[in-house]
Amino acid sequence: GTTYTLNTIIPQDDLKITKGTVNTYTYYGDSGKPVHCYYCPNCTTHVYHHQTVAGPKVVVRTILLDGAKSWKPAAEIYGKAKLAWEPEVAQTFELLPPGM
Repeated sequence: GTTYTLNTIIPQDDLKITKGTVNTYTYYGDSGKPVHCYYCPNCTTHVYHHQTVAGPKVVVRTILLDGAKSWKPAAEIYGKAKLAWEPEVAQTFELLPPGM
């Protein structure tokens, strides 16, 4: 585990898995609604999550996207879990941004 991950929020219809398959499990988030987690069955890397509270958007692991190494963060979510020594790199939300 880690204290943070780098993620990108995109419309679910824009996500295309180009290689392999994913398995899934579900847990319930802070909203009380399901969060579906999709991961590689071979290495267990989490590829993306669908927080049903967010509607038709998914949270994708940024490093898995083409061109991601040149992107800059736009926001930090779940700031409530941030460690005191971590620098703020973008606008921080205690949970999710408005509208998610």
